[in-house]
Amino acid sequence: MRQHYRYTYTGPVWDLRQRLLMIPSDRQRDQLLLNHDLAVRGTEGDHRLTWERDEFGNRVARVVANRVPQAIDFEAMFRLERTAAPNGVDAPPWRSDTERLSYLRPTALTAPDKRLIDAALDIAHTAADAGERAELAHRWAAKAITYQLGVTGYSTPAAMALSLGLGVCQDYTHILLTVLRLLNVPARYVSGHLVGEGAPHAWVEAFVERREGGIDVIGFDPTHARRTRLDYLTVAVGRDYADVSPTSGTYSGPAQGRLAATKHADVVELDGVAAVA
Repeated sequence: MRQHYRYTYTGPVWDLRQRLLMIPSDRQRDQLLLNHDLAVRGTEGDHRLTWERDEFGNRVARVVANRVPQAIDFEAMFRLERTAAPNGVDAPPWRSDTERLSYLRPTALTAPDKRLIDAALDIAHTAADAGERAELAHRWAAKAITYQLGVTGYSTPAAMALSLGLGVCQDYTHILLTVLRLLNVPARYVSGHLVGEGAPHAWVEAFVERREGGIDVIGFDPTHARRTRLDYLTVAVGRDYADVSPTSGTYSGPAQGRLAATKHADVVELDGVAAVA
């Protein structure tokens, strides 16, 4: 996997501070990170690159540069191994009731309105089982809006996208997250890549809790109205897009910046073609 971001400025900028979520954590359920690299180019003089973990276990890169004359490039390269794990019960991703509640509470991007509440109530009256409710919520969210670029942005809340009736993957994901949380099904936003698509992608992981204490983790992609497969590559997880933005930062100076992005992913070895068909 190779992902490239370039910020081009209309003049020199300085005191640039960038936060990047471009490299996955070492292990994400059935996904193993084999190797990785992050290159930073375009700074004048030295720059500093440090790594840290956020509260969700994501690998976060922080870049500090004194001056950028014209453009700065961030290029991430990594190799993953995905394994089709047998069906089974997982351990919860939370360590306390407080952490569990973070996957149930509404955020600024998943705050419900009457239409979303009504959808959740209809599903709750139809099904009592949490797994069935999650499936119904996914079906509803997949039909709730029509895919269209350029209408919404990264800061568009679920309720607004639903009102517009249009959006992209993060809007489908926020809508589904909102309904699942109203149904008391913990769920998180997943940011990553779908092999064969040119842009980063987003989907949902729902946590269906079982009486014995474990959970079933179900990946839903409401944009494509299907469950996730081996060709879904996880980079970061959180409560909504605000937690997992691939690139964000600040700089000083009067210049304006413009972002361009490219991505390329290859399957280099495949054992069991039917697993991703």
